[in-house]
Amino acid sequence: MVLSKYQKLQELGIDIWKKRSEQEAIIFQDDVYLIDRNCILCLGKKDEQVSEEDKIFFLSTLAKSIGKNKPLKINKLENPESINNILVLGTDLPQYSEQYINSKISSYDSMAEICSSKESKKLFLNKLQALNL
Repeated sequence: MVLSKYQKLQELGIDIWKKRSEQEAIIFQDDVYLIDRNCILCLGKKDEQVSEEDKIFFLSTLAKSIGKNKPLKINKLENPESINNILVLGTDLPQYSEQYINSKISSYDSMAEICSSKESKKLFLNKLQALNL
């Protein structure tokens, strides 16, 4: 019988790798962006009409304002336990939110509503700064 490398290491008592199951990865249907390594931002249906260029501009400006790196659009998340904060803009809680046991989930107005006035932008940034991302 031929054993795999993983099985050989297990027989030796070495168990350093965790097998990844397909259930651990989360595949997103909505627009989801990774901000830093521990925060994701979900855009809702209200922002579907916003151009991709405007979304990138908004998210890049947002990241600079809270001192984070440029957001990265993601379709799949391999490591849901690494997420500490979920920012939901203009939508209900995503269906996969129950997998983020230790995450703070914060809901806000849609991106279009946030950008509608100077006051709403300031209010949104103040709320984010209070989260201490």
